[in-house]
Amino acid sequence: MNLHMSQSLQLRQTLRLSQMMIQRFNVLQQSAQEFESMVDDVAKRNPFIFYERHGSKTPSVLSSGDDYVSPVDFATYEESLLSVLTNQLDHQFLSEKEYEIVLTLIDHCDDKGFIEDYKDVRATIMSTYHVDEREVFRCLKILQSFEPDGVGARSLNECLWLQIDHYGLDDPQAIAHLKELVKHHLDDISNAEHAPMLKKLSISQSTLDEYIEFISHLNPNPGSKYTQAAPVHIQPSLRIDIDDGVLTLVNLEEQRMSVTLNDAMLKQLEHDPSPELQQQLQQAKVWVEHFNKRQQLLKHCGEFLIEKQRLYFLEGDPFILPCLQKDLAVQLGVSESTISRLVRTKYIQSSHGVILLQSLCKRGIYGKTKHQVRSLVSYYCNRYPQLSDQKISELLKSIGLPIARRTVTKYRHEVNISTSYTRAQSSKKNHG
Repeated sequence: MNLHMSQSLQLRQTLRLSQMMIQRFNVLQQSAQEFESMVDDVAKRNPFIFYERHGSKTPSVLSSGDDYVSPVDFATYEESLLSVLTNQLDHQFLSEKEYEIVLTLIDHCDDKGFIEDYKDVRATIMSTYHVDEREVFRCLKILQSFEPDGVGARSLNECLWLQIDHYGLDDPQAIAHLKELVKHHLDDISNAEHAPMLKKLSISQSTLDEYIEFISHLNPNPGSKYTQAAPVHIQPSLRIDIDDGVLTLVNLEEQRMSVTLNDAMLKQLEHDPSPELQQQLQQAKVWVEHFNKRQQLLKHCGEFLIEKQRLYFLEGDPFILPCLQKDLAVQLGVSESTISRLVRTKYIQSSHGVILLQSLCKRGIYGKTKHQVRSLVSYYCNRYPQLSDQKISELLKSIGLPIARRTVTKYRHEVNISTSYTRAQSSKKNHG
């Protein structure tokens, strides 16, 4: 089973290396504070890992005087599953009825993220909104595309099925086998009854062991991480500095710590090449590689967002542009699953606050909210008063927002902005 990933980043894995593959994914999806804690723990257990902290604070060029308080000092989150899902819903461009149906489905998710009474919920939605089963199911699939992976499932089997889909695995046969196992053989896996599975799938015991290992790392409770009682302090992974309109990316994780091989232990190994030390060295090399790959992907992700979300970093929330994880995956030459895990728990600090990377790069999006479209039309009309509605339409298309000229005209009227001719004349008088 191969993951579709870039050779340049050397992240290509096979199911026969499933433990390393799962380990790599876990490293990528951890928040900054979880990752730093994990590296510290691994370094304590492996003397070949030289882990060095460079200080918990990093200077910010965003400051403006001694009284400045960094947004990081008060950056915490205490999100519920409901708020996480509704936030993703708010970034979809759905009809009012579609929005309400998905919201109703979200309201019926239990603490684990399941909709176990789906048939009753479906009947209520059909009656309330006068839609058929297919429309409700289509809205359910929208919810199931949200994160955390597996949310909106109607059963444990479907929850794991959805996670397999979201893993981004390449091998169709392996995917089919995994889905067969989670759909019909969870009890067999739990009871270690391998014979029925081997007979059904016609596979070897070693392949089955690999499948079961993979399934054991899926999450049967997607909503569990949102049940913590206390707020969690945010540790940003990236920062955007702005100097006279020039945006610069800073990798805060690399500033806070470094992970390398321990030179002293390498010298000791020359005198004592025992199998135990050799094994520890190989494990240390893997963790150093994990660290470097994480930092490399974070850097490329930040550079991509600087290019795509320049207006947001300069102007703020109303100017977040359509940006998909699949586009970032293509740009970096990795799987969408890799990007999904990278952006879901990482924060970026800017002059507009601390924001989740996932907010700037969505898994799926159906357009922009009307408020954001109006803000963008107003921004470009005021910045380029000489441009006609058609030209502004073309400009918006170039940044990923394909809307027609008449739509530009509509929103221009809503924000009380005059025609390009009137704006150009007024600009000439002001500069005259």
